[in-house]
Parts: sequence; C-alpha cells; structure tokens
Amino acid sequence: MPVAALDHVNVRTTDIAGTLAFYRDVLGMEVVPAPGANDITRSGWVLDTAKRPIIHVGSPELNYPSDSVHPFTPASGSGAVHHVAIACTDAPDMRRRLEAAGLEVSENAIPSINMLQLFAIDPNGIMLEMNFRDL
Repeated sequence: MPVAALDHVNVRTTDIAGTLAFYRDVLGMEVVPAPGANDITRSGWVLDTAKRPIIHVGSPELNYPSDSVHPFTPASGSGAVHHVAIACTDAPDMRRRLEAAGLEVSENAIPSINMLQLFAIDPNGIMLEMNFRDL
C-alpha cells in the first residue's frame, strides 16, 4: 500500500495561543515553533510522544504553498472531517485534564478490541477522539 500512515493535521485558526495552550496544557503534548519560526505566536507544531509533529497550528494570515491553487477560507469546526483521532495513554489522567479545563467529555468502550475512547471538542470546534488501547 502506498500510504504508510497519517502524517499530520493542520489547523488554521485566529486563536493560535488558545489552540496551542489546549494541546500543551490540557492534553499534555509538547508544542514547538514551526520550522523557520522563532516562537509560537503565528504557528506551532504539536508533537506526539515520539516527537513527531502530528498537529500543525497556523494563522490564517500565513501563506501556505497550496493557497495560490486552493485559497483558504477561515472557519471553525470540523467541516466535512467529523473528527481527528489520536492514540493516547492514561485514560483517567486525560479525563481529569479535560474536565478540569471545563470540557464536556463523552466515553465509548469497545471491549471486543480492548479500547476506550474519550471524545472532546478543541478550542476551534474540532472533535477529538482519544483512543486508549490495551486497557
């Protein structure tokens, strides 16, 4: 198969600080400046535990290589994308973090594959599915 994995999700938002703070402070992920940037005021990369940048966050004012062919229109929510799923560990800690941030959390257990799912909405209205395997 030519596709090996999902590489990253890009979120373009006017709320850079709030979005990066959510992923850093609520989900406990590492946030770093995007390549070529000195800080995270206009963009940032959110890293997984293997230090891969799986969520890119950027300002709508930044020029992206695709903008000349596919102009960007700022919006909120997930649009045609229903949710973004991320693999996580320590479900009780994640639930505490989400609830402490005042977020509504829904849960789905799938015993047949030994998985628990938590669902919450990020600051941009994007639904996150947090998957906890091998419980």
